[in-house]
Amino acid sequence: MENEPFMLVSPPPRTIIPSSSIRIIPFHTPATERRYYLGNVDSREVICMNRRAKWGVITALTLGLMVPLFWHDAQPDPIRRSEAGPARQPGVTNNARTAEVQQILAKKTAGNEDLVARDIARTAALCVRDCRIMLTDITNELAHTQTAAEKRAMLQHHLKMHPQFVSMTLQSDNGEPITVGRVLRQDLNNQAYKTTQNDDFYVSDLYTKKHAGDPKEKIAMTVGVPVLGDSKVTGALSADVEMGHMNKIIALQDRQMGTDTRLLGMDGKNEMLKKTESGPTGGIRIQQMNAKKAEAKVEGTAWKVRVTSVQDRGAKHAQIMQNELIVRFSRDLTDAEIKRFARDISGSLLRKNSRHTYLFSFGVAPSEAISYFKRNGALIAEQHIKLHPNTTTTSPAETHRTVEQPNDMFYGSNQWNLPLISADKAWQTTTGDPKVIIAVVDTGVDLNHPEFKGQLVAGRNMITGTNRPQDDNGHGTHVAGVIAARTNNLEGIAGIDWAGKIMPVKAMDADGSGSVLDIADGIVWAADHGADVINLSLGEYAGSDYLHEAIRYAYEKGVVLVAAMGNDGISDPSYPAAYEEVIGVAANDENNESANFSNYGQHTSVSAPGVAIPSTYPNNRYAALSGTSMASPHVAGVAALIRSINGDLTPDEVRTILEETADDLGPDGPDEYYGYGQINVARAIKAAAESKK
Repeated sequence: MENEPFMLVSPPPRTIIPSSSIRIIPFHTPATERRYYLGNVDSREVICMNRRAKWGVITALTLGLMVPLFWHDAQPDPIRRSEAGPARQPGVTNNARTAEVQQILAKKTAGNEDLVARDIARTAALCVRDCRIMLTDITNELAHTQTAAEKRAMLQHHLKMHPQFVSMTLQSDNGEPITVGRVLRQDLNNQAYKTTQNDDFYVSDLYTKKHAGDPKEKIAMTVGVPVLGDSKVTGALSADVEMGHMNKIIALQDRQMGTDTRLLGMDGKNEMLKKTESGPTGGIRIQQMNAKKAEAKVEGTAWKVRVTSVQDRGAKHAQIMQNELIVRFSRDLTDAEIKRFARDISGSLLRKNSRHTYLFSFGVAPSEAISYFKRNGALIAEQHIKLHPNTTTTSPAETHRTVEQPNDMFYGSNQWNLPLISADKAWQTTTGDPKVIIAVVDTGVDLNHPEFKGQLVAGRNMITGTNRPQDDNGHGTHVAGVIAARTNNLEGIAGIDWAGKIMPVKAMDADGSGSVLDIADGIVWAADHGADVINLSLGEYAGSDYLHEAIRYAYEKGVVLVAAMGNDGISDPSYPAAYEEVIGVAANDENNESANFSNYGQHTSVSAPGVAIPSTYPNNRYAALSGTSMASPHVAGVAALIRSINGDLTPDEVRTILEETADDLGPDGPDEYYGYGQINVARAIKAAAESKK
């Protein structure tokens, strides 16, 4: 969700990006459009004159004197909405609108400790439930085996198929235990056997583990289920489960949300193991300890998650790649020109691409290098910046058919987000079209996850220049699952677009950041290879000519571009969401309220659920994440469903349908916090169908 240099805007959090020269823009609107209201608040724009805003005014006045000395040739990118802003609705007074806006802004100053605590606890609960169901299914298969050799072979098969299992042990009342893999805690496996004799499911505390083959400590748990025979318990099947992905998710959330997360009680002593079924909220209880600290409890376990908000949110500075310059020409350079250019700027050529674009290192002042290349015919010359994230084949789902509710394991109990936007009603009209392709320009996708079996088309790894966009972070896999996880397959989650195909484009590294060069080139690659929709759950606060050129290229080819607004709770424009060709998406919670972390501004187009969103995660896992990174793929998935109904719609027409059919939230009419409102999938699909008449 988190605006780091192309960061994952998952809520995990901050993001993005590069620009030819970083521009300092104190407010989100061009100077010609700014107004400051110190008395009555104009209904068209509300600016709270808090301490930050006051300093913004001082900065603006100072810049007014300084800018002529330092300003380069780039100007602030236009914000989509006109100065007039949303029209005032009849019967809505200035005072009422002001009060509502102040209430929203008050949330933006709050910490994210409760959201992160819930995400981490829900991720743990998803793992517990998933493991319980998998082990139960395995026991059913074991019932059809006769010999110990057959049972061992079946366990070995499942150990290979489920990489989260480190070991599995089958213990029966009248035979020797059968163990495959490496047992981490024999004492907990023994305890699992004793507990399951009462026909109970067993889950241990989380615990750390060390092993000679592991360079780091990782997290594990032990789970067990009863084995039934002749209507009675005859043994137990237990498993040691690798939970190291929890560390990655915690690090991702903390970095993006400004929090510090600790797992409590990781001693394996199992202080409380009362069996409790997860309810509609996933069996999570949140306790607010104080203004900055919250704890979450996973029902049926002794686990606790403690989260503390440790920093105030605010615009991050774009992460500039030191001494690197993106330079684009109208033609390829000769070897002699490359050598001369490198010599004149005391640098070297780092790499080039097929679009007449070169990445140079330089040893002179940035402004001097930029001016040099502009004098020598460069179309674009700008410092290189990083962006951050803002998180067996079967017949494809049929298009335009009536369906029941999806039977996916987590749909009813955890996916609150899809019924809230009326996706279930929309599926009665369409579940998508396999000809519609949604590119996810991100950290890649787990190509082996069962939820993507039959759901992927060929993708690209822009970082390595190969055709293997395997996710080594997790953010891209989570985003892709929201859009088009394999649905109605009795496992995991339901995707918004059942039949649409995901095109994975890896443009960000394992740390969740990516350079403007790779992200922009990934957008162009996706547009050239048949993408109908491109999701960009990433961003930065500095515009980039090179990135904007790629955005315009895809837009002119008819691609619908959707991007996350950012996770810092501020109004500063984040790119690419603020580009006029892009649908900027804000995040809401389960109460239809703007999420604390969600950025806002006049470039907000629509909003979508972005808090505690369950989705796919690498190595056959599932995780709950928050962020505008999670809201954006909801909109991308709906855009794909719209195009499954009418593929002739232009990007602007798709945007219009999304905006005009959205549920108006917050102040009446379009506003900076929800845009035109929260997407309504059923109404959008109906409008798309009517557009064909």
